[in-house]
Amino acid sequence: MKIIYTILTLLVLFFVSCKSDFPVNAEWEEIVVVYGLLDASKDTQFIRINKAYLGEEDALLLAQNSDSLNFKDSLYVQIHKLGFNDNIIMSIPMDTIVIDKEDGLFADDKNIIYMAIPPNGFLTDNNRYGLTIINTNTGNEVSSSTEIIDDFSFSGQVEGLPRISFYNPQPDPNVDSSIVFPGQTILWEEVNNGEIYQLDLKFNYVEDNVEKSLTWSQPLETTDGLDMQSKLESIKFFNFLRQSLTKDDSIERYFVDVELLMTVGTEALNTYIKVNEPVTGISQQKPMFTNINNGLGIFSSRFTYSISKPLSDCTRLYLIEELDRNFYPSPLYDPISNPCN
Repeated sequence: MKIIYTILTLLVLFFVSCKSDFPVNAEWEEIVVVYGLLDASKDTQFIRINKAYLGEEDALLLAQNSDSLNFKDSLYVQIHKLGFNDNIIMSIPMDTIVIDKEDGLFADDKNIIYMAIPPNGFLTDNNRYGLTIINTNTGNEVSSSTEIIDDFSFSGQVEGLPRISFYNPQPDPNVDSSIVFPGQTILWEEVNNGEIYQLDLKFNYVEDNVEKSLTWSQPLETTDGLDMQSKLESIKFFNFLRQSLTKDDSIERYFVDVELLMTVGTEALNTYIKVNEPVTGISQQKPMFTNINNGLGIFSSRFTYSISKPLSDCTRLYLIEELDRNFYPSPLYDPISNPCN
């Protein structure tokens, strides 16, 4: 891995118009840009591979030309399962697919992604994994390697939790608010090769017979070698829903369930994220992280895991009677008991 200090970003190169007596563009050089995160929780693996570009035209105009970004059919891409001394145990070729992309700065007519479906058991944390990219037209070769994350679960206490509670009404109006709005502590242990942990709560609901969801993201947590936890605070949860949903008496909503989503990332991914955070100091010089040999970008690993949980009766009652966002009793649940539990 290496950190290269530069003021250039990976793909967008722009210049201030000015007169010059010398050519700005140097001789063309093939620069491969890679973004790939192997995910053992998924059947299909995806890697984005583009080329950096520089030309006589406006860089923003060049970005609209897919030929400026893609290598067409000239790349031969493989993922390798590595053993002792990084000897190759098994190799899997990657094919190209074209997926939809939202309109924006970059061309969307040929949004080429490289994909592979490894056999079961291919991705395990007992092995390292390599990536090779060969341009069959030029002979240029790019490579990288990474450890893998192949498992995650919340603590047994969370896994066995019958429901998540954000509201616990009390007959005494003077009782401490932390008892009325208790929140929920989510516990887990670190996993092999996992350094960063992103917990999200996905709130699933139906609005006028259309299934919808909202994702409430929690702060990124970095492992410290001990058991880990994140507190889902009740007041923040209800404020998130109020801010995300409009009050409209013409619509009808009802709650479905919530999902606890955990995404675990490697040390390399943590470094990549930190390096690419917005620059806040006076100096606008920004470091660039890459672990791609003869290229730029990142090849690493993550793991995603989710479990679905209902909300407690009291919390659902709060959605209906207190949140003021047009929630009604759900046909998926029995009537809420009184007192709620």
